[in-house]
Amino acid sequence: MFGKKPKSDEKKYLVEQKTALRKENQYKNYGGTLTADNELLLEDDTDFSLFPSAVIYVLLSKTFEATAANGIRSVLSLYLRDSLMFNEGFATIVLHIFNFFSQLLPICGAILADSYWGNAKTVFVFNIPYVIGYLGMFLATLPYLFSYHSIVYMSLLFIATGNGFLRACITALGAHQFKIPEQKVALDRYFSAYYFFYYTGILIGKIVPPYVRTKVLVTKYCIEQGQCYTAVFGVIAFSFLVSWIIFLCGLSSYKPEYPTRDNTMINTFNCISYAIYKSVQRKSEKQEHWLDRSIDKYTKEFIEDVKTFLKIVKLFLPLPIFYALLAQQDSTWTFQAALTNTNILGIEIQADQFKAIGPILLLLLIPLWQKGIEPMLNYCGIHLSSLECVFIGGLFAVLSFTSAGFLQYYIHQHEINSVSVLWQFPQFLFIMIAEMLISVPGLKFAYTHAPGNMKSVLTAIFFINNALGNLIVVGVTELDMFKDRCMEFFFYAFLMLLAAIFIRLLSRRYEMTDSQVEMNIMDEKVIETYVYVDEVTTANMEENVYRTSDVEC
Repeated sequence: MFGKKPKSDEKKYLVEQKTALRKENQYKNYGGTLTADNELLLEDDTDFSLFPSAVIYVLLSKTFEATAANGIRSVLSLYLRDSLMFNEGFATIVLHIFNFFSQLLPICGAILADSYWGNAKTVFVFNIPYVIGYLGMFLATLPYLFSYHSIVYMSLLFIATGNGFLRACITALGAHQFKIPEQKVALDRYFSAYYFFYYTGILIGKIVPPYVRTKVLVTKYCIEQGQCYTAVFGVIAFSFLVSWIIFLCGLSSYKPEYPTRDNTMINTFNCISYAIYKSVQRKSEKQEHWLDRSIDKYTKEFIEDVKTFLKIVKLFLPLPIFYALLAQQDSTWTFQAALTNTNILGIEIQADQFKAIGPILLLLLIPLWQKGIEPMLNYCGIHLSSLECVFIGGLFAVLSFTSAGFLQYYIHQHEINSVSVLWQFPQFLFIMIAEMLISVPGLKFAYTHAPGNMKSVLTAIFFINNALGNLIVVGVTELDMFKDRCMEFFFYAFLMLLAAIFIRLLSRRYEMTDSQVEMNIMDEKVIETYVYVDEVTTANMEENVYRTSDVEC
């Protein structure tokens, strides 16, 4: 079902064949001319109908899975507060612990898929706890169950596990179905299609479940007045069941995968651990760099790559602060929206629906930046590097939470539900600009400046920042330092200002050789489009963009 590992001579033949095809394609296409065969190939590849059938299954499955995953995040904070009677602080902690695991586990999923099972088998196996989690959340809302708190905790753990492992595999599974280099153009179109289907799922997940919560009432099961979480989690569970069925229907269509057990990510952390162990035990002679103590186990070239890896990782140290801010759209900002007047021009929306403005803004901002603002800046002689974009994005994040703090103060000065929810628009606009300027250039910098064999490792570390950001929110909330939430928002803004300054100072110290600069600029032009495909999301970014490079090798 999932493919068997080929023999060594078979693998050698496959590699030689792919190399020959790539060289042939290179010679035919350079110089601005194409053979008739290649012209026909390029025309065919731009036709969505000629996608491998397995890709269609992946895209449709991802749409329904994204609907379920974002749907549960949209309603979870209010469910914990209104149905389980948690206070807002504890509900925030539960939500961000849930996000932490779902955003940390993709690294484990990537290792498992690359080194042992392959993408299809990994998705197949971890769909099982995923669906159990959704069914558990549905059952927990029924009035017949006791100890439903325990069921909710276990269900959220299952959902986080399934969601985390799937994130690392589903995009790469679709990309693996293409034959490279013959279908290079079709692969490009796949990423664009994936972006569209994925964002469709996000928007549905942020709009439909909140609507169902208040508009669909099942009298027999809905205990809370004016709310029906049984209907909400029933719809979410159904959405994921559809996703799972679609994936299973395509199981026989997926190409076999041949994972290698030699994983660079594991080797990197083993090298660092071994060097630390030797340093603590002092079992080796004094070296110029502490990593050199692992020279008896790893090659000099690999150790130099690890040194470069650690040098770049230092630049990412302040980024968890930003993701702590970004993650609060589903928690503190939702609670803030619940205190406002959500009637807009006679149309009543829900507090957990307004945050759908985030991905909508992002869809508008990305082409505006790519096609308008950035070319205009370049025309004026202003060329922003990736790290400069990250710094500017940090300042916009500061503006976002400063705006949220002033709004919270203004709400406290007036009657509840008297201030319009539209006053949240500036903070959403600022945080989405920050998301565009931090996440995308940051990922691009991580990919292009990493050593050739460590791009996936460095980009994986970049995404761990998202998980750490959720832990920061948990820590600040647990300390309960602020009696007024507006002061808490100002505190986050101050932390982000310090982080932005720290990023600027670190980026000034980062040095590269001229040859590295030239190489990295070429790499950035190659991957610039792909970065926007899967990395820019709302509060839950996909962790697998970095793995698309492995598909093309």
